[in-house]
Amino acid sequence: MPLSPYLHTVDLCVLFYCRASGELKLLLNKRDAEPFAGHWALPGVVVNGGVQDLSLKDAVERLRASDKVGLDLAWSEQVGTVGDAFRDPRCWSSSTYYLAIVADEVELGEHQAWFSLAGVADGSIKLPFDHNSIVAAVQERLFSKSLYSSLPLMFLGDEFSAPEATMIFSLVLARPVLKTSIRQRLLKLTEAGYLRETGRKKNGEGGRPQATVAVLKPGEIYFFDRSFAE
Repeated sequence: MPLSPYLHTVDLCVLFYCRASGELKLLLNKRDAEPFAGHWALPGVVVNGGVQDLSLKDAVERLRASDKVGLDLAWSEQVGTVGDAFRDPRCWSSSTYYLAIVADEVELGEHQAWFSLAGVADGSIKLPFDHNSIVAAVQERLFSKSLYSSLPLMFLGDEFSAPEATMIFSLVLARPVLKTSIRQRLLKLTEAGYLRETGRKKNGEGGRPQATVAVLKPGEIYFFDRSFAE
């Protein structure tokens, strides 16, 4: 029996905190080929067939370095794999998809744009294939992991203030987080060698100076012994 056509892709959900709008954004690419040419979709690459990737990690790096992404990632992790005979009109297909975070705002290509993460996750912004459900799963991973880890701090870069940390946790968890809870977490991170006080201050809300901390272990997250859900 001849083999049926099959595609497996690696897809990246690249997230960014937009300070201007105060919301989380998702990177999308305008497709230049069928199916769905001209539609906005997640950046992805095919990994089966004539490619040189020796692992999924290689494929993620190939995608990251391509003009579909082209950004330095503060964080990335595999979230899941989906597949069936219906998600792609060409053939049976599957996708291994990732949560990725960028901390620095950069100029995008003409074929790239930031879209509202919430709008894509809830289906208000329609994407081709099953990309809406993939984004919803990534949003859920971001939320659940942020309950017990320092993951949201990846959005803030190498130096930030306690009020900024409170803001990003509140945004990711979609509810107000107590300043005292965040200060306790920052203290734990400092004691564990993940952060240090810089002795510098930056202007915050109302122009008031805010002391900052520096990240000592970029690309690593810390798991707290208590969850915000408790």
